Amino acid sequence: MKRFLILLIAVALAGLSYAQVLTCYDVQFTTSANGNSPYLNQVVTVEGIVVAEKFYTGTNTSNYGFVISDPEGGPWSGLLIFTNRYFPQIGDRVSVTGSIAEYYEFTEMTSVSAYSVISTGNALPAPALITTGTLANAATAEQWESCFVKVEDVNITAAPNSHQEFYINDGTGAAQVDDQCFPRSGFFWPAGVAVGQSWARIQGVVDFSFDYYAINPRTLNDILQIDSVANAQIRIPNQTAELDANIAVPVMTSRLKLAWGLSGFEAKIKIDPAKLELLGLDITSTVITQMPADPTISADGTEITIVFASQEPIVSNADEAPLINLLFKTVSYGEAWIDLLSFKYDETAVASLTRGKISIPIRENIAWLNIGNQQNSRNIFDPTLNQKLIIEYGSKVGSTGVNARVYVRIYDGKGRLVATPVNKVISSALGFENFEFDGRDSMMNYLEPGLYYCHLEIVERETGRKYNTTQPIVVRANLK
Repeated sequence: MKRFLILLIAVALAGLSYAQVLTCYDVQFTTSANGNSPYLNQVVTVEGIVVAEKFYTGTNTSNYGFVISDPEGGPWSGLLIFTNRYFPQIGDRVSVTGSIAEYYEFTEMTSVSAYSVISTGNALPAPALITTGTLANAATAEQWESCFVKVEDVNITAAPNSHQEFYINDGTGAAQVDDQCFPRSGFFWPAGVAVGQSWARIQGVVDFSFDYYAINPRTLNDILQIDSVANAQIRIPNQTAELDANIAVPVMTSRLKLAWGLSGFEAKIKIDPAKLELLGLDITSTVITQMPADPTISADGTEITIVFASQEPIVSNADEAPLINLLFKTVSYGEAWIDLLSFKYDETAVASLTRGKISIPIRENIAWLNIGNQQNSRNIFDPTLNQKLIIEYGSKVGSTGVNARVYVRIYDGKGRLVATPVNKVISSALGFENFEFDGRDSMMNYLEPGLYYCHLEIVERETGRKYNTTQPIVVRANLK
């Protein structure tokens, strides 16, 4: 009996050990001279925020994984997840289970057996400021493997080679810059990347191959040659909110120097009023300390214009900080995009604009359907002009969401089935997905002008219970 109890305790402890959720720091931190992870060849579960995606080398442009980070960043905070099965978005907080391996002395997770998105739209860790000499020395570089870092005030000492690798130096030693976060087919660095050029900032995730540690920028926005107003970056982060909730969405700005003498800005923003209602503006914990004038809204409710003028200079010493907060109320399920149409500081236009979105997960046992064209969210389109409808569908996450079978069928005005563009299992952790309908029937012919009906059926795989809804679609004739 005693041996049986001991066995039960051992099994329970083993289960607890397997269920333990690790951080990237747990997996990466090591005092071993060879740099190997203490979890080498073990199956573990790790949580982190996605900060980058990576691609195959050579001419293959397939995604081969993503990099996650602990929220606070810093040394030992990153981990490459080597997989081509899952494709999260930057800012997703994910849980991943797999085996820890050392691929040519580079720590990564492989053989992913479980994956889930915990939340979306999370703030990314700030890139850690390091020197180029840190990466030139293996003894100091190991701690930055897969971490999100930046270097500042560097000179290019070697031009891009045939593998698009080039070298930089801030005076402490040469470090490599590589293109592993870009699709490799046909990619080339901008012409300005040349020997003798000075660059204000280069940031990205660190990898290790062929005896070199390298910074891998994620987009061209991660390399900044001249620190000027025109090269500022404006970004709206992704967030998640409940239906009928009030949410503050920051408009983020990169560093603003006192010497630039900025005193105002103008932003033009586009939203879908069927999904978001603008409540106003807020300056809590923002760069500006005076409230702008009330924003103007276009007659159709889609375009918001914000104009701000100040007697005090607009200054921010942070790499990124909220310039102003937009206050919204969520009106409908799905993805509510917030597009930056234009932005300028004083009279200088800013080119680097990154849109964001609010994801509103479905919390009801329903068949949810939302249809709109790409221009104005109406359910009218002309397929012969290459117009498409965005059809969003979904149901509650859980018994009727993830792992539910979904059918989207198109019927003509007489009730005849003309197409079944969707027949699949919902995989979204938020309970909704979407696709573009090009207006073709099951024989790939364009639908004739007229009234059609889009029918959604959600089927619980466990119980067989069904949820249905229908919305009209109008195929418009091309008037000549």
